[in-house]
Amino acid sequence: MKNKYFLFLLLLVLHWQAIAQSKKEQFGQLMTTYHDYNMFDGAVLVAEHGKIIYQDAFGMANREWNIPNRLDTKFMIGSVSKPLTAMLVLVYVEKGLINLDKTLGDYLPEFNNRPAGIVTIRQILSHTSGMPNYDIMKNFFPEMSRRAFTREEYIKIYRDSALAFTPGTRYYYSSWGYFTLGYLVEKISGKTYAQAMKEEIFDKAGMSHSGSYHHTQVVPDRATGYDYVLGGYQSADFRDQSNTMGTGDIYSTVEDLFKFHLAIMDNRLIGKELTNEMLRPGIAPANYGFGWFNKPFKYTDRDSVATNFHLGMTEGFVSFFRRIPSTNSMVLILCNSSPTDFFGICNNLVKILYGQSVKVKQPIHKKMETLIAEKGTARAVEEFQLLKKDTARYYADRISLCFLAEQLLTMKRVEDARLMAENNIAEFPSFDMANCILGNVYLQLGRKEDAALYYRKTLTISPFYEEARSRLKEMGLAEQ
Repeated sequence: MKNKYFLFLLLLVLHWQAIAQSKKEQFGQLMTTYHDYNMFDGAVLVAEHGKIIYQDAFGMANREWNIPNRLDTKFMIGSVSKPLTAMLVLVYVEKGLINLDKTLGDYLPEFNNRPAGIVTIRQILSHTSGMPNYDIMKNFFPEMSRRAFTREEYIKIYRDSALAFTPGTRYYYSSWGYFTLGYLVEKISGKTYAQAMKEEIFDKAGMSHSGSYHHTQVVPDRATGYDYVLGGYQSADFRDQSNTMGTGDIYSTVEDLFKFHLAIMDNRLIGKELTNEMLRPGIAPANYGFGWFNKPFKYTDRDSVATNFHLGMTEGFVSFFRRIPSTNSMVLILCNSSPTDFFGICNNLVKILYGQSVKVKQPIHKKMETLIAEKGTARAVEEFQLLKKDTARYYADRISLCFLAEQLLTMKRVEDARLMAENNIAEFPSFDMANCILGNVYLQLGRKEDAALYYRKTLTISPFYEEARSRLKEMGLAEQ
């Protein structure tokens, strides 16, 4: 009887080992395909039940010296810094030094008698404060983004800006809000944001390969950021990290962010009650809690699982982090070539994690990049109509197609940008980003009435799309 029981356990263990091996092979095939499509250069990690079941690195950390990415390569993580900033604020909440329901005016005199003085710390954490984002400034990129600021100088840029709505009534993503949280931490703790983050988060979670970056630092094993361009790569634009404190100045590795996930799971940094509040869904449709979008992920037509996730994008880098607390699982990509289909990559990783078969089709926007470089934009748009019909081999990612139009506009190829943006509108007429980019193209062409039309369409779709609102205001026009 004992022998039969032992044999049963042995077969069960071998069965699960085979499943794990199969998953690992599928993850590897998936990421290799994305890399071959020029859609992923970086590091990837998948964990299940608190254990790493797949991790790998692809492409070059530095193309000038042909240095490959490794698992310990350090990447800028962009707005995936926000979950870390939120956690840091909550550490000080638990210490009794910050009250979630007190206002900025209670803590920071420079906000007294100014619009944001009435917003609470809770509202800033959940992006429901109504504080604006930097995209209300037409010249933020590249003029303001390249400049060095003291904390006080940077806050002066936005502290007098009107709130977009009554605090606590709506969701609106604000990086300026999170910069203010970083500034608050410095004032409350008497430490720099970098020092506080190291002592309260990195050291306690064992994240020894993470830090707050400034461009004068020499950080061993840090990747260089690149942008995909027509037919190749280019070095990403410079951004002075003094204006990203609290919002996007963190560098990290896949294993360090796995350790952060584990620290959340075992309540090592803050208690269970505050953790639950952090991960509670906020105002729809974003469902943003404190530092995380908290939404279910559907891995089949009928099945879903509760997740916490965040996207990060900064010059030449893309990151995406999705946690599944119920099974102590997570998927993470850190990429040093931008842009890419971050949702598609991570969605497919989760599907494989849940035993679903995945077939990666070739992204149309990558095919169009080659066609634009070799045959011109007009021909590429013609070819698009044929490619989209071949659904067995190709798929259209609307975000990436919009980035392609925006890239052409940045390159001053305005007529090419028009062809691409108009094609995107024909395909995705209800996509706010496509409408706003076409508005920007028409504005560059001097077609102000057409630009206004598409900015207004953007606001009809997304009433708080601040870039469209700001462009209309600059043109001296009403929103409707």
